[in-house]
Amino acid sequence: MSYHSLPHLFSPFPRHPLPLFQTKFVKVFVSLKNKVNSSKTMLLKTVIGLSSVALVAGLFNPLLPSLGDYLLNEKQVKTYFSTGSKDLALGTCNSIPFASAQAGFASAVGLPVTTTWRDANILTNATITMIDQGIDQLAAVCGARQLFVQTLGFTYDTCIDRFYLISLGNTDWWNVMQYTHLMKHLEFICSTGFDVYQNNIDCIRKGETTDGNQYRACFYKFNATVNANPNNFCGATESFIGCIKDFFTTECNGYVGWMQCELERIGFAYDCYGLSC
Repeated sequence: MSYHSLPHLFSPFPRHPLPLFQTKFVKVFVSLKNKVNSSKTMLLKTVIGLSSVALVAGLFNPLLPSLGDYLLNEKQVKTYFSTGSKDLALGTCNSIPFASAQAGFASAVGLPVTTTWRDANILTNATITMIDQGIDQLAAVCGARQLFVQTLGFTYDTCIDRFYLISLGNTDWWNVMQYTHLMKHLEFICSTGFDVYQNNIDCIRKGETTDGNQYRACFYKFNATVNANPNNFCGATESFIGCIKDFFTTECNGYVGWMQCELERIGFAYDCYGLSC
């Protein structure tokens, strides 16, 4: 199955990948296995040490948002991110290709092949750790995600659907939302957002580190607003993504401002209609 034969891979974003991403993807695709195997032992030790609910390494990481960034507790996650019965699921996911896809992605980010969607915190930390190593490793993660989607084909959306996953049991809403956020954010990072990252990585890093207090203030304000007025979660979300956009527009440029805003928006889009960047 070719790269171009998967229009659903980047939906609702442009159907055709960007040229620079294609170049990086082809290069990394060939060497992905060797790169992953050479660093697997060290990466696995790092990830296991960071696999608590509070994602220490990933907290406020502009390269890959995680559920822990929003400083919400498990009860708030269950309240604000639409819960429901298995009847709301998009369909049924074939467990055999899903297991194969999960094993492949886990191995690619340096984890045992037995790591599944039920280990969402560990998966997220491993992915963040890998992406933090640079653009080549971001491309490697995107290559792994490409294989994940190819394995699932047109059942991809169903297999990562929150309501389907919660219906399988032996999990909770925090874990489910952590996993679906990871996959949805990678959809954007590995398509429309890739070239923006590649061309502005130093500035984005500066926003996270040198000027990090201003960046983190958006998250603290969001959490304080939600706690003060729980009934206005979506209003707080709209202000939050606007804060992110304004910060990175000033820090870098309008492209980065839009990209960072959009990256956060897609994590809330299902539950808060009408958000835009």
